[in-house]
Amino acid sequence: MISGTARRITANFLSLMGSQVISRVLQLAVFAYLARVLGKDNFGVFSFGLAFSLILVIIADFGLSTLLVREISLNKKAASKYLYNSIIIKALLSIITFIVSYLFLNIANYPVQTKTVAYILLAFALLQSFTEVIYSVFRAFERMHYDAFTKILRMLILFIAIFYLTPKEYGVIAASLAFLVTEAIILIIALFIAYTKFIKLSFEFDYSFSKNLLKKSSLFCLSLVFSSLYMYIDVVMLSKMRSNSEVGVYAAATNIIIALIFIPAMYGNSIYPVLSRFYVTSKEALKFAYERSIKYMVILGLPTAAGIYFLSDKIILFLYGRQYLASATALSILSGYLFLKFINPITGFTLIAIDKQSSRLFGQGAAALINIVLNFILIPAYGFVGAAIATLTTEIIFFILYTSFIIKNGFNPDRVKNNPRNLTEKALRDILYKIR
Repeated sequence: MISGTARRITANFLSLMGSQVISRVLQLAVFAYLARVLGKDNFGVFSFGLAFSLILVIIADFGLSTLLVREISLNKKAASKYLYNSIIIKALLSIITFIVSYLFLNIANYPVQTKTVAYILLAFALLQSFTEVIYSVFRAFERMHYDAFTKILRMLILFIAIFYLTPKEYGVIAASLAFLVTEAIILIIALFIAYTKFIKLSFEFDYSFSKNLLKKSSLFCLSLVFSSLYMYIDVVMLSKMRSNSEVGVYAAATNIIIALIFIPAMYGNSIYPVLSRFYVTSKEALKFAYERSIKYMVILGLPTAAGIYFLSDKIILFLYGRQYLASATALSILSGYLFLKFINPITGFTLIAIDKQSSRLFGQGAAALINIVLNFILIPAYGFVGAAIATLTTEIIFFILYTSFIIKNGFNPDRVKNNPRNLTEKALRDILYKIR
């Protein structure tokens, strides 16, 4: 049992790591290429549409993707019922999402091209939210290599599509359509894998069951709303308070940070089902897994953030060219944010696993509110630099809140007990060794 758990954690993490390294490199190449070809203004339009869609899609997701990992990992026999009812719920919520987006974009009086790009990218984000539900099945069964395979395939298809379309000067709308078509293909493939490898095809809609799902996922939904607002609202606010050009400059920096956040994110996704199980079977193992994970994320995050800080101008010049050199200032500021993003997600996943979603939700809500207020204050005066400062300041406050919550629940990342017989230690050590 001990060696089996260790192997699963390590294998899942390495599967996700391999896929994320490849897909994130391709993603960064796609965004860098788009930034160069489209120019700052059109790249700003594209970046707004993407940020806008990633905020609005939370309505359709409603926290179901996160909830299903926990629920299916505890009751794999009901996976088919969970998946089918979640798909029906998300289809209905997607209609509401489109209505909300139509009202906002027209009330805010965005230009026609900007609205068109936003609608296309929202459709892409909605399809991706369906794919994430399928990924919940892969993660709950602790078979992340299927997750890894489809993510690599997604970026390969997108990479080819973008590099084919943009030289022909089809513009920002065609680039957005490439995202939509790619995700449609990936969704079909993910569904095929899920229904042939893990679950049986079922059309059993249960109203009471679905209602209970929505009730359970409501806290996760609010959590995702707050985290998405915190992560993407600065781009939306920049688009209205400054210019598309500044949005493009700022997005050039944030794309690099987002590309690197995959490291703590995939570690959290790998260990989350295990943490959920340990909460039921072994509190000692759960505490050890959290404390050692924090230590490992500090070891990885600190040199990564330091490298970004000292090499920010060279990184921007290499990826985007001289027209985006101003992005280096934002990137150096966001390097501090990157370091904290190595730590905070581990604490967040642990709070979910120990059924303390309310504490996590409070922290995320406070962070989202603080970030919006700081953006209102700093963006008019300092533009994209103000947005970067607001993001870093908010993440520092977020870290303080999360740390206080986890310590109150008996976890202390400063005191890690070294128990060689602990069933998580070998897995976590193996993961750190493979990364280094």
